[in-house]
Amino acid sequence: MPAGDTGGMELRDYLALVRRWKWLIGATVLLVAGTAWGLSALQTPVYEARARLIIQPGQSVFDTSNLQTGAALVQTEIQVLQSEAVRAAVREKLGQARSVSASAVGTTAIIEVRAQSTDPKEAADVTNAYVDTYIELRRKQAIDGLLAAAAEIQNRIDSGQKQINELADRIANIPPCSGTNPPANCSQRIPLERDRDALVTQQVPFKQKIDQLQVDLSLKNGGAQVINPALASPDPVRPRPLRNALLGVVVGLLFGMGLAYVLDHLDDSIKSKEDLERISRDLPVLGMIPTVAMWKNRAQTRIVSQSDPTSSVAEAYRSLRTSIRFIGLDRSMRTIQVTSPNASDGKTTTVANLAVALARAGERVVIVSCDLRRPRIHEFFDLPNDIGFMSVVLGEMPLSAALQQVPGEARLQLLATGPIPANPSELLSSNRSAQVLAALRKEFSVVLIDCPPVLPVTDAAVLSAKVDGTLLVATVGTTTGKHVTRSLELLRQVGAPLVGMVLNGVGAQGSYGYHTYYGQGAGSVPNGAKPKRPTVGEGTVKQA
Repeated sequence: MPAGDTGGMELRDYLALVRRWKWLIGATVLLVAGTAWGLSALQTPVYEARARLIIQPGQSVFDTSNLQTGAALVQTEIQVLQSEAVRAAVREKLGQARSVSASAVGTTAIIEVRAQSTDPKEAADVTNAYVDTYIELRRKQAIDGLLAAAAEIQNRIDSGQKQINELADRIANIPPCSGTNPPANCSQRIPLERDRDALVTQQVPFKQKIDQLQVDLSLKNGGAQVINPALASPDPVRPRPLRNALLGVVVGLLFGMGLAYVLDHLDDSIKSKEDLERISRDLPVLGMIPTVAMWKNRAQTRIVSQSDPTSSVAEAYRSLRTSIRFIGLDRSMRTIQVTSPNASDGKTTTVANLAVALARAGERVVIVSCDLRRPRIHEFFDLPNDIGFMSVVLGEMPLSAALQQVPGEARLQLLATGPIPANPSELLSSNRSAQVLAALRKEFSVVLIDCPPVLPVTDAAVLSAKVDGTLLVATVGTTTGKHVTRSLELLRQVGAPLVGMVLNGVGAQGSYGYHTYYGQGAGSVPNGAKPKRPTVGEGTVKQA
């Protein structure tokens, strides 16, 4: 984040971050989603088959099942279905036994069995094999249990019948008590007959139980029944390229925004007017210049105030002119120095367009090229640079002869650089330089000085003592907060008369929509509304 920014980010800050890094976020989304799609397409499709069976607790063979109800019983049966005994039986039946998964369907007594394979038919066969084997195993266990119970009951019946037969033999050897003279031992027959009848009565429920067990053996199904057998599915469960691509879009969006957030905080460049205001603190931003559309080659000079005076960019320079005029109401603003932290921040472009805007507002303006290292202002007006400021300072030519009239601008003249000296800083700090600027100040209402950048050389700091005001120019995405902070420190150390800053390269949807809305030029105020200082309104430069 830019230097001096200690506040939290608001929603508009996040939206601005997305706009700034939309190319990175978009590329990350495409990369992650494309990778997810490609990897999915390279994977072998896997198919899943599902079967469902219902557990019937009343027919479970285990004695402990009577104590189990609901979820506990279902979970017990799931463990049995996935046991090694079932797997071994499936392996013997199919020659191989893939693992399956099983789970209860909600809170019901229904179990869903699932198997996966690269062959949809194989997945269905494995699933059905597990279900059938489980039911067969359960049925066999149930039948074995019933047969064991039947054998135990039959043993009791046989034992009782043996006792009955023994009592019958004894009763047969005792004569009945009948007639007038019954035998002496006939009384022993009665208790034996009573015991025999009791044993016969006891045999009845055992025989009934045997009959019931025979019926159960014919109906026993193992305590489970298939509801839906597994079918071969034509649709794979994985991979799912579309679903994975959509997940990739979400992951890519989150990752891209996170990466943009990190890079944005590592990027110290100025991104908005708010960034610049936080850094400059009490120094106002007098002008916000939008990006010039269709101006891709910065090596080719362009003065928008001349070539497209009705554009929002030209209106921005007129707004800057108005702001400077308002400052001139309270203090002398005859000589204005324009500089920047580094080269390529747009200071020379600002000087050329501001000069045209001031001249067309009725001011007599002169541009002084004091960039004695890389002069360029003359290229904007297609004028020569062999004679100029240094020619006058060195006494090689009078000031009147060194001034050049700017074509098409009757109130604008240019004092080019002239011969490049070996010691620019010393010459700019000389009395002769101050005399030349003083002479220009008397002849013109506004003297705009194009200075070298602050950080590479000391020329701007030297000249700041000879001007009424200093404008510092920054560019969105190019100028860093650290460089602006250091430039302001250097200028303030020498007492430079800083009046404000200019921000170049703001978005086309910037703060100049009112120009299109009203269809008016600079200085137009709707219905006589009072302008707010120092950024809107009209005035005249204070004469000193």
